[in-house]
Amino acid sequence: MNKFFTLLVFLALNGLLIGTSVAGDSTCFKTGDAITTVSGNSATPVGSLEDSTADSCNDVPDAYKIALHMMALCKDDPSLLDFSTCQYMLSPTDTAIDHTINFPAFGPLAIPAFSILPGTYNYMVSILSNKIGIKHTITTTNTTTGASSSTGTTCWTSNAGPSGIANDEEDTPHGTTIAASTQMITCGAAADAAPIFSYEIINNLSNRDCDTDNDGTVNAYATNGDRQDMGIIGNGTAYASLLQSNTAMADDCEDADRLLWTIALTAPAVVKPTSSFNLQMRTQDSVSVDFSGSSDTNIMKMGADPLQAFFEVID
Repeated sequence: MNKFFTLLVFLALNGLLIGTSVAGDSTCFKTGDAITTVSGNSATPVGSLEDSTADSCNDVPDAYKIALHMMALCKDDPSLLDFSTCQYMLSPTDTAIDHTINFPAFGPLAIPAFSILPGTYNYMVSILSNKIGIKHTITTTNTTTGASSSTGTTCWTSNAGPSGIANDEEDTPHGTTIAASTQMITCGAAADAAPIFSYEIINNLSNRDCDTDNDGTVNAYATNGDRQDMGIIGNGTAYASLLQSNTAMADDCEDADRLLWTIALTAPAVVKPTSSFNLQMRTQDSVSVDFSGSSDTNIMKMGADPLQAFFEVID
């Protein structure tokens, strides 16, 4: 099912938003354009390079929707909400700016004009909604079972949700997440496909049960909004925390409203008076195609997985 979450979203005014189809270790095995599935009931119906017998694999989503609250370059570490050395591409706002990445299209992000003072910046930071939207249609080599016992070799997102990343029911600022047993995908004939955005709430970075005692009491985060060292990514080391607002860390799974994503850059960004900014974003493997994990043909949901972004300061 849906795995440990990391996400990089950092967009500049003229960011080039793209999806690049380059296979990774978790990419779904395919026969032609169809995801290769086993015939009949199975707890491990799909495979990838990293695991040939699995109940989930990754694909390129048709559309990936995000909502941004803030973007900046910073001289000092902003991961504990100290933005005093930051220069904003998008100043902090409670009214998030929606953006949809449609593979393979590209285009600018609709944010106000900005300027960044010349200097050397060691960090990139963004605040985005922890509610991520996926719209996707897949084909499978064998019959797959979706919601309401629908069957076919074409399956599409049909339930807006939201679901939770840990597949549990929680009250969140974005609504109550649905039960893990709820199928969010319909299957049938290709001509009947009518995909909608299906949403997932990222309210758990440490991959733990928010109600470990199963008594209905949501356990508080340890410190700093469930802060996690996300390790080395393409252009630095990333850190993530969950927020309840632009200025306050979240206390638990049920008040997490947005995500703080910070990158300590391997090579600092050097901004000159003539600099412009560009971002290329890969959506390869950013949707997790999740099957039930039981001995059946059921598909459950399309979960949000990482984007990869490559930020450039152009002289």
